[in-house]
Amino acid sequence: MKTAEKTCGQTNLHIPIFSHLHIQNAFSPFRIFTSSYQKYIAFFLIFLYAASVSAQSTKQLLTDFTEKINGYQTIEMAFTLTLDNPVKGILRNYEGTLLCNGNKYRLLADELDVYSDGRNKWMCNKETGEVIIQYVPDDETTADITDHPLKFLTLYQKDFTYKRKTTRTENGKTLADIVFTPKSKNAAYTSIVLTLEEATANPYAIKYLAKNGNYTLRITRITPDVEAFDGYFAFPKHRYPGIEIIDLR
Repeated sequence: MKTAEKTCGQTNLHIPIFSHLHIQNAFSPFRIFTSSYQKYIAFFLIFLYAASVSAQSTKQLLTDFTEKINGYQTIEMAFTLTLDNPVKGILRNYEGTLLCNGNKYRLLADELDVYSDGRNKWMCNKETGEVIIQYVPDDETTADITDHPLKFLTLYQKDFTYKRKTTRTENGKTLADIVFTPKSKNAAYTSIVLTLEEATANPYAIKYLAKNGNYTLRITRITPDVEAFDGYFAFPKHRYPGIEIIDLR
């Protein structure tokens, strides 16, 4: 290190002189740290902003969807239902229609018809020739797909947490997959995935993930405000001659 010699009486003092290069070298690690820190902060702020925008767009998409569905007096959906239970080796596909009017609904499929007037539920298995009658549970958080396939749409704001899982393209449509997780440990599902079309907020598919298997409702057609009398949602015994009735109420 260079020094400067200064005479003061009989004493010689040697005072170090720091060059610009020494100062630069001394502070360069700090500048590297600061630069990296600023990058992390910038990245973090961008991430928070993107997450906020995504959350807002997801919330708005759900709002548009629920307002559209609730704006219909009745709604009929044509669907393909896939039942997947890997544990039991079951994989089946059904086609049918779903007609909803408030808390009442009627599901007509290949092997299974379900009627519900909001209080009672009739599950008619055409393959076994049996119809099982049960009450619709009062605890809505435990309701499953046979109690009402769309019931969670009226409960998600208080009984579920939700977040957007992915945004993807399928059949030329931009789709948003939104995952709903129930807050209740007694819920019939571990999660529900609602897929909506970004452009129209129309439902594209609903996937129910349960302990006894997964159910995927792929919606192929929607018809709003179809004619539906209350009698449509009660079990029409005369249409199923010889069927065995099992009343579990």
